[in-house]
Amino acid sequence: MAISPEPPVAAATVRPYWLGRRVRLRPLHADDADAWLAEERGDPEATHFLNYGTPLPKSRRDAEGFVARFAEFGSRDERIMWSIETLAGDLIGGINLHSMDLKNGTFQTGTRIHRAQRGGGYGLEAKVIVLRYAFHELRYQKYEVRCLATNDAMVRHMARLGATLEGRLRRHVFTQGAFVDELLYGLLREEFDARLPELERAAA
Repeated sequence: MAISPEPPVAAATVRPYWLGRRVRLRPLHADDADAWLAEERGDPEATHFLNYGTPLPKSRRDAEGFVARFAEFGSRDERIMWSIETLAGDLIGGINLHSMDLKNGTFQTGTRIHRAQRGGGYGLEAKVIVLRYAFHELRYQKYEVRCLATNDAMVRHMARLGATLEGRLRRHVFTQGAFVDELLYGLLREEFDARLPELERAAA
């Protein structure tokens, strides 16, 4: 009896990893310094929440030093920096991986969408791309987030990602004349995987 040959295995389809439906992630470039500085100066709310308070004003030298350190994925063991563009090539923000703990498999992110483009879902789409990279390529097992309890946008974002509120540090940060609680969130790899189809639909 003749044995039928095994059917050929179709080649896996590999989609462009850094390309979403509306955004594209690329390396931070040296000429992004102007946009970085403009957002630092013109978006006090985001600067406040990112820095847990009011930092001293940034200078051009600060901006140039920052991008010189992290542009083109420099100092990647400390922080992996991407710029976020629309598909038309307009720079609308940045996102990064940081606090990467290889021993325990944990990491954190930072995201900033320029004020004029905020609220359009660009941040969620960029975040899903970066989380997929951290979990599926770098083999991290847990995403950790720390934020001020007064950061309502981040609290809503964590709920949308399906992250778990794991702790509250009461009166942990002093800013704007008052003590504020700090919230601690966690998202495990398997939780992200279960939520990924819904997140990708939401990002679209």
